Amino acid sequence: MATFICRVQFLDDTDPFNSTNFPEPTRPPLFTFREDLPLINQIAGVHRLLKAPHKPDDCALQLSHSGSYLDLESTLAEQRDELEGFQEDRGRGKKHSIILRTQLSVRVHACIEKLYNSTGRELRRALFSLKQIFQDDKDLVHEFVVAEGLTCLIKVGAEADQNYQNYILRALGQIMLYVDGMNGLISHSETVQWLYSLVGSKFRLVVK
Repeated sequence: MATFICRVQFLDDTDPFNSTNFPEPTRPPLFTFREDLPLINQIAGVHRLLKAPHKPDDCALQLSHSGSYLDLESTLAEQRDELEGFQEDRGRGKKHSIILRTQLSVRVHACIEKLYNSTGRELRRALFSLKQIFQDDKDLVHEFVVAEGLTCLIKVGAEADQNYQNYILRALGQIMLYVDGMNGLISHSETVQWLYSLVGSKFRLVVK
């Protein structure tokens, strides 16, 4: 029975607008994974060991060295290619870990829900944070586009003043840095129309 022993940590991103980039604990425990069992059958053990704040059903596993997410339905043996860099870097003295965090789809749903249900200062803060959220996890961009996140942004932007629109443009700029995001934006006619409408805006900051 082959096993894979490594450090495990969690990232508290249960609220995507108030999450940290620093995995915990700072002295990670070791967890022994079975290489022949699907990760979905082992993730509860990681959650229990770390006493993580996440809902067990909402958890994902991410590799710290590459940012790649492991497929929970597969075994580690089936994802050996993903682990190559993990082991090589560790051999050079760098210590990597498998990080327990919230699934992409759950985080995206929370983002969209927050944007739809917020007003005033809370909405402004949420829009301001979006660019950084996308910057911190590029995989979130694809999930956001798939989950009709662009439609959400345009609906909010259509009813917002120039400050809100500027934050939305910053978020869209970050989305466009990724192929999935750029393709999603180009094929989303509502976004393209909204961007064209802003060209005639009387607000210099928005036009810029």
